[in-house]
Amino acid sequence: MKTSTRLLPLLALLIIMACNNEDEPRLQRFDASFQILFPEDFLEENASEVAFSLTNLSSGQVIEETSGANGEVNIENIVPGLYRLQATRVLSEEEAAVIVGSPININLNYVDNNLLLNPTIAASPVQIRLEGSIAGNLVISQVYYAGSATPEGSNYFFDQFFEIYNNTSEPIILDGLILSNVHGPSGQINPNTIPTPFAEDQSNVYVTTAWRIPGNGNTNVLAPFSAITIAQQGINHRASEANPNSPVDLSQADFELFVVGSERDVDAPNVTNMEMLYHPFNSTFSLVPVFGPGTIIWRTEDFDALEQVPVPGANPDSPPVVKVPNNLVIDAVEALRSESDGSFKRIPVSLDAGFSFVNDIYSAESIIRKTRTVDGNMIYEDTNNSTNDFVINPDPSPADR
Repeated sequence: MKTSTRLLPLLALLIIMACNNEDEPRLQRFDASFQILFPEDFLEENASEVAFSLTNLSSGQVIEETSGANGEVNIENIVPGLYRLQATRVLSEEEAAVIVGSPININLNYVDNNLLLNPTIAASPVQIRLEGSIAGNLVISQVYYAGSATPEGSNYFFDQFFEIYNNTSEPIILDGLILSNVHGPSGQINPNTIPTPFAEDQSNVYVTTAWRIPGNGNTNVLAPFSAITIAQQGINHRASEANPNSPVDLSQADFELFVVGSERDVDAPNVTNMEMLYHPFNSTFSLVPVFGPGTIIWRTEDFDALEQVPVPGANPDSPPVVKVPNNLVIDAVEALRSESDGSFKRIPVSLDAGFSFVNDIYSAESIIRKTRTVDGNMIYEDTNNSTNDFVINPDPSPADR
């Protein structure tokens, strides 16, 4: 009897806990509908055949659907929480002639990296308005930014490079083409890191650098289905005096980013220097973030006429950034620190609806576009969504001559 008496308090506690568990509200699942719309200036309103993706940020569960003829997507049994929503549609020339009035290839995208969904919000259809841009003839096909580790265990970032590809069957003049790094951190690098203050402006890109390909208007011509390499430093980075662990020899690069006035940067004698139009943030090297850069290629007839904007919250002595209207941008690629850093996007959705990343800094990995073959020619995927277009490349190499 003594043993049984001692068990009574324990039994009572278990009964109370069971009752409390029954009293707790269960997670209320719900259904949601999404109405996908073309841009407002299109001739049609409802967007059909849109690839729709909804990712639960907590569980990682991905729901993929395609919008119907009326532009609707219906999802059942959703758990309340935060989601990443992406929608993509590529218009062929024939489709664009009907929907837009011009026979041009157009990439349409929408992304929301922190979409809250619950029964209250889902009580009415969630509207999604696609944004579009003309598919570019020149694409940034590969970006090697992560750097590499030396045999001694140090970090090496001088071997960064960019690859630009002619995705068409016609030659393209490169003279005057500008390469720029986009302002803003690549992710939650430390607890105090916050996204770029320019994220709300979806009509412009804010850049910290501007490097221009030199020429007289017909000097540098890129043949169809071929590429150029732009190196941070145009040297053999595998050499013993550099980093034998580096994956690249950039001594045959087409151009390099030599910082004029620097006493530490290397001016490779056999590689043509890009014209340094704007580079106030680093007087020593042309380094881009090893955590992931935002990169654009673009053109302008009057660089000096572009607005220079102070960075909100920055030190008063900090240089301004250059405000580049979206319509000047030819191609854009967003690379962030990791898959979980989508809230740090810097590039407007209409230019790049997604982002790419590598496994780690100094991993000697690049990001590279997926490819397909058309009539024997290599075509790089370009839907203006780096999440879909790019993969991690464990063996970076500069463009073949």
